Amino acid sequence: MIVTAYCLSHGHWTVIPHHLEENFKDMADCGFTAVALSFSESEMMYSRRAFEIQVDRAHRCGLKVFVIPSRLGGRFAGAPLMPGLWISAHPEAQLPGYLSFAGPIACIESGAFRDWIHGFMTTLLRDYPVDGIIWDEPKSENIISTHPATIEKFGAHPSPEQMEDSFIDFLNGLTAHCLSIRPDLCITLFNQSTSSSRFTAASTAISGIRYAGYDGNLSRQSFFHEEPSWKKYRIESVWERTQAECALSSKGTFALIENMLIPKAAVPEYRDNLDAYLSRYRPDHLSLYYYAHNNEDPESVHAVTKEMMRKYLNSQTDTA
Repeated sequence: MIVTAYCLSHGHWTVIPHHLEENFKDMADCGFTAVALSFSESEMMYSRRAFEIQVDRAHRCGLKVFVIPSRLGGRFAGAPLMPGLWISAHPEAQLPGYLSFAGPIACIESGAFRDWIHGFMTTLLRDYPVDGIIWDEPKSENIISTHPATIEKFGAHPSPEQMEDSFIDFLNGLTAHCLSIRPDLCITLFNQSTSSSRFTAASTAISGIRYAGYDGNLSRQSFFHEEPSWKKYRIESVWERTQAECALSSKGTFALIENMLIPKAAVPEYRDNLDAYLSRYRPDHLSLYYYAHNNEDPESVHAVTKEMMRKYLNSQTDTA
């Protein structure tokens, strides 16, 4: 069982190496065997040394390192929540007439976009000795494109299913490209439960992906002072779907518990629900956020996470 500390925008701008090492040692003490670190175009431009330091310190502390390629072409999640730099500067590769909440997104059929993202991943994987990749929530996979490259491939009126198939082709090619550079990589994918089962089953089956699943919540959330509410589906609700899709393609199961945006009032329910979840479910690759963003009482949330991990997971984890 792999247990990964999920970290978005961790130590990219304010870089204090001994603080980073303290964090990685604490992750190991919790029972994490790996850390996932986001890496966006911002990091590729301004935080190259910072990421090198993080990968080195994490390895020194005995953790495997997964990279989360973030917001590339607006087609993956991750951090920061900003438009992609390359796609913003290349309108010819954008999906015509479409803006996501984070800005323009790339046309999957665009050869220029595919060449660019392959080059981005080539640099990332050759420059840093990461142990794996996590593809974080493919985005807008069934949005119909009127880009000339799409029309050339599918005709004047492509269907949502053709858009899904094109995204599968894109992700399959990108995954194969990464493995051609680093055949030893451990690659995990997680989808959104709102995506069609047609798409999620097909993406899970992509050759080279070892683990697949979904993210989800275990408590109510809030962004600031508003009343806490359930912002997303419960992580338990997608377990049967995860098992079924992974069984079809002989993949390991994955789950990311989104212990973020938690107000103080919801910390007790997070504890109760995490206790119940870990007593019942055992994904082959489990991830929880480490000091997740925008919790009202970060230390309390972390204490709960550490308590429950030690209770249920310390004797079962490995780094396979």
